[in-house]
Amino acid sequence: MRRLLLIVVPLVLALASCSTTSDPTATYTGGACDYDGPSEFDLDSTVTFTVTNESDTPVVGFAILDFPEGTTPEEVHDEGIFEFVTRGNIAAIAGKPTAVGTSKELTVTFDTPGQWGLNCFDESGDEHGGAGLDYVTMFTVTE
Repeated sequence: MRRLLLIVVPLVLALASCSTTSDPTATYTGGACDYDGPSEFDLDSTVTFTVTNESDTPVVGFAILDFPEGTTPEEVHDEGIFEFVTRGNIAAIAGKPTAVGTSKELTVTFDTPGQWGLNCFDESGDEHGGAGLDYVTMFTVTE
């Protein structure tokens, strides 16, 4: 019995570690957006992101958007989101005051292959240190 446990327990632990997946998350911390999730999604998959405002910024928005190939997060931050986005399939939580620790779910179906991104944006205005700044994490949707 003991020998069997020595074989079975490590096998179960190895399988469990391979099969654990979690939904992607994004946390706005004030001046940054921390993304935890895959860098690739399947075409036509429906994914729910949990987005959280952990800053003292009263107006933070989150959006999932498709981007032209080659767009970088730095370009979006420097030039603004509307220089790059297409107005196709957009899932957004935007323009609603959010309190510190507020989490919401953002669900999108990836209906187009290519480059997509999760944008966290500070819309609080200069009085709170924000000026419509965009913080994007890019990922790929594959066929």
